[in-house]
This record gives sequence, C-alpha cells and structure tokens, in this order.
Amino acid sequence: MTGINRREFIKRAGSVALAAPAVALAARTVNAATPIQALLYQYPAAEYFAQVMKEVPGVDVNVQLMPASKAMELLNINLASGSDMFDLVLTNDMHVLRYARNGWLRPLDDLWEKYKDEYNLADIDDSFLAGSKVDGTLYQLPNEFNSHITMFRKDLYQEKGLKVEATVEEFRHNAEKLKTDAIAGTVLMCQMGDQCATHATYYLNNIGDGWFHNDWRLAVNSDRGISAIDFLRDMGGLAQRGYTTAGGAEGSLALHQGFAAMGHMWLSRASTMEDPKKSRVVGKIGYVAPAQGGQRLSVSGYAISKFSKQDPDTLFRVMLETLKEKSLRGNIANNVPTRVSVLGDQELLKKYPYLVAATDAARSGKYFPSMPYYGPLSEIVTRRILQVLSGEVQTREAMDLAAAEGNKYLLDNGFLKA
Repeated sequence: MTGINRREFIKRAGSVALAAPAVALAARTVNAATPIQALLYQYPAAEYFAQVMKEVPGVDVNVQLMPASKAMELLNINLASGSDMFDLVLTNDMHVLRYARNGWLRPLDDLWEKYKDEYNLADIDDSFLAGSKVDGTLYQLPNEFNSHITMFRKDLYQEKGLKVEATVEEFRHNAEKLKTDAIAGTVLMCQMGDQCATHATYYLNNIGDGWFHNDWRLAVNSDRGISAIDFLRDMGGLAQRGYTTAGGAEGSLALHQGFAAMGHMWLSRASTMEDPKKSRVVGKIGYVAPAQGGQRLSVSGYAISKFSKQDPDTLFRVMLETLKEKSLRGNIANNVPTRVSVLGDQELLKKYPYLVAATDAARSGKYFPSMPYYGPLSEIVTRRILQVLSGEVQTREAMDLAAAEGNKYLLDNGFLKA
C-alpha cells in the first residue's frame, strides 16, 4: 500500500486545490432511457449518498436501501444469475475482490481516465485506490474508508500517569492499569466473522505471521500465530462484558457511555463520541492510530454491474456525485472521506480531531488478505478463536483445528493444490 503521512496529506490538500481544472464543472444534462437501479446498505452515510446520487440533471435514479445482510443476499443471487436488476451497487475492498473475479463488475479504468480532470480525481490517494483494484484493474469508485483507531480517555490516562502507547505491549499495559470494577480496561468487538477477524488481524500482523504463509496456507497455528491469539485472549480479560458477541454498535456504546477506558474502534464511530446527545465523554476522548499499525483498513464505494444495460458514462457520473468534495464535506459526520483535500482541511481537523488519526491509520493500516475466499475462511477461523476466548478450547488445539478446516476449505474450492 502506498505510504501517506499527515504532512503529505496537508501538502497535497493545497496542491490539488490549485491544480483543479479551469473548466467549469457544471453538470451536463444526461438522459437515461429507464431509471437507474442502485442497491445500498441502510446506514447514515449511504442514506446521505442515496440523495446525492439523484442530483445528475435528467437522470432518474431509484435507490433501494436495506440492511446489509439482506442486500448482500439479494445482490449475490442477482449477480450470480447475470441479472440486470441492479446497475449500481455498494461495495468494499472484500466485495470487489470476489465480485470482480467472478466477472460480475465492469472495469472502471477507462471512465476514470475520461473524467479524472473534470472531477479532480487526483485528489484521491493511491492507497485508497489500492483497495478498489483487483489484479491492477479498478472496479470500485472509493468515496469513504474505515479503519480501527485507538480511542482513549485523555482524563483517565492523565489521572493514571499513562502515556499513549507506542507498542502492542504498552497497549496491553495501559489497559491493565485502566481496568477497575466499574470500567473495562479496553473495548473489544469479537462478534464471529468480520468483527472478530478485524481484531485478530491486528495481533496476527504485529505478533503472529499474518493470516497466511507464502503458499496461502493458514498461518494462524504457527508458534507466533498462537502467541497472537493468546494476546487477544488476554485483552479479552480486560474488556467490557459481552465482548464476544459485540459489534460496532455495542463497542462504541461502551466507549461513549464511559463503560470502557480505551480500545480499538471504527473511525466511522468517532463522531458519536463528540455528540452530546449520545455521549457522556464529549471532549474527553483522544484519537491516535493503533500502536505499530497493521490494523485493518477498509475502503468502500460504488461499482457498476457487468450486466447493466445502462450507459456506463451516465452510471459513472451518478457515482461521481458521491465523490465530489461538496458531497464528502456534507457527509463528514457519517463517514471518513477519501479526498486528500477534505482530510487535510485545517478547519475540519479542528472540528473533527479524529481526522488526524484517520490519516495516520490510512498510512499504517493493511487491507484484509487479497484472496477471494477470505470471507467464509474468516468465519471458520473466528469460530475457533471464540472457543479460545470463552475458555472452551486451548489455543493451540483451536488454531490447529482452524488451520486444518480452513486449508481443507481452500482445497475443496480449488484455491489450494494438494
């Protein structure tokens, strides 16, 4: 992943503004024969973008919003059958990998080149494009990214005489010092699947050997992998109650209600901490990228169905509405934008202090492994990790089982050779 740092973000934020094309960016009237059909997940950022998508003059866009699980099920059925029911779909780095390799998405490189000057697409950092490409081809227009960052109670750190951690070991040390009968030392979200895999990724990248060996066989049961899962288990002993079934909503609740002193939390939940209608700790939370980096980085956006019969230029310009600087600024409380000019804006940095941590997290984070079976594979592994966290099975036994089951799954699907 391309490295980026805060100074580069701020420097580029100024340069891209000066480099913006002189031609007027007035929207052109485009006519679509039938309404464009878009399928989005139901969450605040997507609900905002659903309205933005309708702002291309002369284009009728019908947006369906539904819970992620239902949307994914419906989308998988339609794309797998080659249906043209949906023209535009909400995607992330993991969806793009699978959908593109299944031949379900239209490549976007030609459209990117065609519109890059008009829409100032040089303002999108290469690190975000990396999560939108498969084998070097662009399939997703990235307009928001997410990552775990460390959110911590500045007042409690000062009270305990703690420094912001620089290493994973210091992270655990601080959690131990902060834990009391009334407050958890850290927040964890280890719901089986994506949430647990996200936390495990941080420890596997920093303590273990990552998820895989070079031959794509699972590395979760190597000696270092065992140490990484043991470390996660130890952090669980310092976490809030119910962490093994917690997702983002439950984890952020523990932080903004003062039930946890610190921990790794999604960037997209940061604005909640500063909302006096929801938070008891407004102004008390500090934000930094996770110690040593290596936490999960994810980028989301929109893609065009390979089976759409709509004009590709029209579809691309509908998606581009969500990537305009005005649109991203208007949605800043709901998402973390991919435009350097927005992330580096000094006024926004003052108002939304977590954006500083966001730029650092973008530099230090890592995407989930680029392999098409990672989603179901992570469920196999996290099911075993949860047995460790609950004390049901010893770590080595659980991870040996996870590796055996996961590798068999890859063999059965033809990804690995016997």
